[in-house]
Amino acid sequence: MNTETIVRLLQNSGINVLGADSSSVYIEDPSCILRSFETFIEYAWIIITAVTGVLLFGWAVSMIRGAQNDLITNLRNLLIMFATLSCVIPIVNMIWGDNLFAIGCETITVSLGDLNTLLDARNAKLKNASGDLYEDLDIYDSGVKVSVTE
Repeated sequence: MNTETIVRLLQNSGINVLGADSSSVYIEDPSCILRSFETFIEYAWIIITAVTGVLLFGWAVSMIRGAQNDLITNLRNLLIMFATLSCVIPIVNMIWGDNLFAIGCETITVSLGDLNTLLDARNAKLKNASGDLYEDLDIYDSGVKVSVTE
C-alpha cells in the first residue's frame, strides 16, 4: 500500500500523523496526556457556551418579568468571561512558543515495511497466525526508555 493511503487511514482512525517519508511514518504518541487536555478544553468550550446560552435565556425571561438588572454590567461581565476563555490558549502558546499542548508528546517512528507486512497479513486473512506475528516487527517508540540488562 502506498504512503498516502497509509497516512490517510491512520488519520481517519484518529491518530495524529506528524509526517511521512519514503521509509517511515511519524505519528504522535496516542497516549499523550497533553493532547487529551487539549481535547477536553475544546469540549469544555462547547459546554460553557451552552450553559451561557441557558443563563442568557433565563436572564432575558427575568428581564421580561420585570427584574431590575443593569444591562450594561451584565453584558460587560459576559464579554469579559468569553474574552478570557478565548484568549487563554493563544496567550499561553505565545508565551511558551508554538503549540504548548504538543510539547512533551513523543514521536513514534513506524517503518512502512512493517506496516505493509501487517496489511499483507490482514489481507491474506491468516486464520492460523500465531502470536509471534507482531514479535518480528521493529517499531521504535521514542517515549520508551530502553534499559539494557545483562
